[in-house]
Amino acid sequence: MVAVEQLRIGVFISLDHLKWFEHPFLFSSFKITKPDQLMTLRELGILSVTCIPEKSDVLPLPIQQGFPSIQAPAITVLPQTESAETRKLWELKKERLERLRQRRVKDDKCEKQFQKSVTEVKHVMREIETGSKEAFEESDRMMQTIVASLMPEKESAIQLMNTNFGKENVFYHSLNVSVLSMMLGREYGLDADMIRILGLGALFHDIGKSRIPKNILHKATALSRAEMKFYQLHPRYGADILTKLDVVPDYAIKAVYQHHERIDGRGFPEFLSGNKISLFARIVSIVNVYDNHCNKYNPQDSLTPHEALAYMFGVQKNQFDQDLLALFIQCLGVYPPGTIVKLTNGFIAMVISVNPRTPLYPSVMIYNPQIPKKEALICDLVDEPTLKIESSIKPSHLPQEVYEYLSPRTRVTYYVADSETQQGKSGNTTVL
Repeated sequence: MVAVEQLRIGVFISLDHLKWFEHPFLFSSFKITKPDQLMTLRELGILSVTCIPEKSDVLPLPIQQGFPSIQAPAITVLPQTESAETRKLWELKKERLERLRQRRVKDDKCEKQFQKSVTEVKHVMREIETGSKEAFEESDRMMQTIVASLMPEKESAIQLMNTNFGKENVFYHSLNVSVLSMMLGREYGLDADMIRILGLGALFHDIGKSRIPKNILHKATALSRAEMKFYQLHPRYGADILTKLDVVPDYAIKAVYQHHERIDGRGFPEFLSGNKISLFARIVSIVNVYDNHCNKYNPQDSLTPHEALAYMFGVQKNQFDQDLLALFIQCLGVYPPGTIVKLTNGFIAMVISVNPRTPLYPSVMIYNPQIPKKEALICDLVDEPTLKIESSIKPSHLPQEVYEYLSPRTRVTYYVADSETQQGKSGNTTVL
């Protein structure tokens, strides 16, 4: 503990003896960056705080005669008058809490829309196999809705959904690959119509698996040579199903047929390489592999989103169009939604959304045992220039109480919502 009178700009402190609602600061741990913060600490009647030297730029001032005892208990009764700076901090905290309330309303709407989309995907997949053109038209309308959120004039964010492993996995996978492929297509520069067609190809990329025996699809051990040849027929089966509808764009069908081809020529079914693989197939192949890394059949074998991107770039990059892979990583950021991270103020958090245009500043949900889990603080790092992500943490390495609070998703699933940044500018809280 150090006396407040010893503090100066550059010292990192923790108000661990105060509850979160007893002070006007957004965080209970922070680096002092301006004199106003020192004034506020004094106005709160605080005599001493915890200093964290390893996070400080400078050490506290030495103890001088006349300083209060550093062992003195903190006083949390507010004085009769507050400075304008302290009142401003309280107002800012109140404003942040209101934005957080609006964020929760938006997230709830987004979750409901996502679940509605999963139900639609489930229906479409079953009907498409029977040759239903009406089902294709339904999927086309779904893609148009998502495309509307991805247009250049909109600031859209990739949002982590609250899903777990279960019987809906195949539909989550299809929608996940579709949403992320469309995001990547937008950042590549495709127009709205091409993004829609790309989304259709991504949505139906695995439709051919309906003709593969489940004992092959779900086999826990390595496939035999004969089983692998059977499995490798699913892109061809998928293309056949869509071609017979006579309404699916050729670009979408080609994405389905080629989504397992690899730039180095080691894919299937045609062993194509380089630019012989269509652009849409090159996009879908990247997203498909990413989702499969994050959501393996046995959840215990899954990689974290951060690990998945690192593995793809470090080990598998020769299999993909490297420009598209780099753009995909740029869109999701080094720490994609679903990643557990440690922040520079020492807090543990989970990345819950990222705006592809500001990927270094995602939104994170912060573990703070002083705040009820249902009211957990969500922080947009774009609003906190002094706060950054320090490192990633495997969920299995978390203390039990932190794990239960953050509830890391056993399935990493995304959807699209208007970003918080745009809402802050316009007040628009529309959710797709």
